[in-house]
Parts: sequence; C-alpha cells; structure tokens
Amino acid sequence: MKKILFNLNQQEVQIINCEHVNDVFDSVSSDIKYCVLADKKVLEMHNSLREKIKNNNFELYEIAEPEGEKNLNSYMEIIDFLNSKSFRKNDCIISLGGGAITDLAGFVSSTYMRGLNYIQVPTSLLAQVDASIGGKTAVNHGNIKNFIGTFFNPSKIIICSEFLKTLNEQEYLNGLAEVIKHALITSENIVNKLIDKHDQIINRDPATLLEIVDESIEIKANIVTDDFTEKGKRKFLNFGHTFAHGIESTNLSDPILHGHAVIIGMMMALDYGKYINSSDNNTHKKSLELLKSFNFDFSKIKLNAKQIVSAMQKDKKNTNTINLILLKEIGSPYILEEINEKRLVKFLDNFIENFEK
Repeated sequence: MKKILFNLNQQEVQIINCEHVNDVFDSVSSDIKYCVLADKKVLEMHNSLREKIKNNNFELYEIAEPEGEKNLNSYMEIIDFLNSKSFRKNDCIISLGGGAITDLAGFVSSTYMRGLNYIQVPTSLLAQVDASIGGKTAVNHGNIKNFIGTFFNPSKIIICSEFLKTLNEQEYLNGLAEVIKHALITSENIVNKLIDKHDQIINRDPATLLEIVDESIEIKANIVTDDFTEKGKRKFLNFGHTFAHGIESTNLSDPILHGHAVIIGMMMALDYGKYINSSDNNTHKKSLELLKSFNFDFSKIKLNAKQIVSAMQKDKKNTNTINLILLKEIGSPYILEEINEKRLVKFLDNFIENFEK
C-alpha cells in the first residue's frame, strides 16, 4: 500500500493495489453505508462484482453512458437516490468505472451534505493514472467539458490491473495517452523507457503495466501534492489539454475518447511550439514519433479550427488569454499566454488540413 500526503490540509490518500477484480472490496470496512456508482458495462463484463456488491449490502446506482450522463441532470438524480436511501455525512460513495464515473462520483461526494466519504475503484488505464489522482471532480455543462466541479480527494484509491485486460484496444490506448503525457513533461529517461518497452506496452505485459502505472501515478502525485489547487506547476499537467478540451467540446454531440483528444492536442502543442520557434527539433521529432507509434483511431473525430479556438477561449484554466502548455524540450514545459487568436486559427487550419486520421 502506498500513501499520498497532500500538502493542502495534510490530507492522506491511500493507494491500494490488488491483483484480482474479486478482491477490490476487501479493504472496505463494513461499519457504514456504501453506495457504488458503477459503469453498467463494467458490471456486465465482471459479473462477480454485482454479486459482491449485493452480498456486502451496498446500494448500487448504475450508469449506462458515463460520458453522456456526466451532467447536472444525472447529478441531481444521484443526489435524490442517496437521499431516498437516507445517506448521511459519515456514509461513503464508491466509484467503479473509468474517468467519467470518477469525475461524476467525486462531484457527488464533494457536494452531498457538503462532503461524503469517498473511495475510488478506477477500472480504465486513463482513470488509474490520471482521473483518480489529484482530487479534480466535474460535470459537463452545455457544450463545455468539466465546466462545473470541485477539488475533493478520496480516502482510498484501489488499483486492480486485472481490469485492464478486458479493455478494448482503443480504451486501453485512451489511458496510455496520459502515461505518455506524464513522461513528456517530466523526463527524457522516462520517454526512452516507453520507447524501449513499446512492444511490452502494446501486449499489456503485466510487469510492464504495473511499472508504468506506478510510475505515472508517482509523477502526477508528486506534482499535485505540492500544488493541489493548480496555482503553479500543476498547470503543466495540462500539456495538450487546452487543445484537447477544445476538440472534445466540438465533439460533444458524439463524445470521443479523452485520451485520443489529448494525443491530438499534444501533437498540436508540439507543432505550435515549432511554429513559433520555441522548441528544438529533437523534442519535436522524438515526441511525435512516440505519439504516432501507437494505433490510435482518430477516424470519428471532427476538427474545426474556429470551433476549437472558440471552445478553448472558454476553458476554465484561462485568465484573459488562452493558456497553452508547450515544451521547450522534453521534461521542460512552460506556459504560453496566447493573445494572437488569428495566428492560432491559421495554425490550426494548416494542422487540420495536413492531419492524417
């Protein structure tokens, strides 16, 4: 068991590793009430979990389309469900699913009676290395992703690598995007490791998976423990994300995988750094080769420069400018406060014209 100690209020989060899906609830005490907010597809894929939830006398709230239901309407329905089951402040929510479930369950936990106990069981690679770490919760609103949210840590994060074996290729790559991002903003040595272990990563070698998940969690945890509310270096975790959220916002009618948008967003950030002459050729070449070495399917993603920039302008991380995270070199991110909207649109038009799906 690992522990993350967040400097804000010295809050401690336990990270518990378990090998088998049937063991994920073993560390959960039985002295309070629990409600499991679960991705219905996860329960269908792991039938034994539904039985475990029933045998433990946990309440169960199933969500059929997590990204599509990550909104205020679903939030209020969950609040009403918890109230109908007489949940009180000392009771607990357990999230069981990927990043969208983690975001939604965290938002419910942070606001119901001003805060319930909260445990995360992230079932996707994306959720294990990103969404579960750092306390960000959110729901979408209108056509803006993660527009309403809070900072709220779980008491426990239960990581089970067996969940990753059942992910389809694109869901698996969805999470790998964040692993790559963590490497690019941190260290060329870690980037080299991903390049060297490319085949093991593709084949989901258990030892390699454990290594890259642990390392990715450690990278993010080290950043957010020092900057929990994103006033400084935590902003570097947004590398590729301002572009990505613009892409996601323009595809909300037919939601796309977050990691795929992040991969395109990192490509845009790398190209933009070269476009404004702020990054060296080695950083650009090596980083793009890594991003393009995996079989991401971008075929259903719509790209429109003006729509992307319009969505980027509404990004909650902005001040009076569009804040972009770019790389001077691998392991050296920086913030560009972009005020030249015409330059950005022109760049994106050119990027989209030459982008290979």
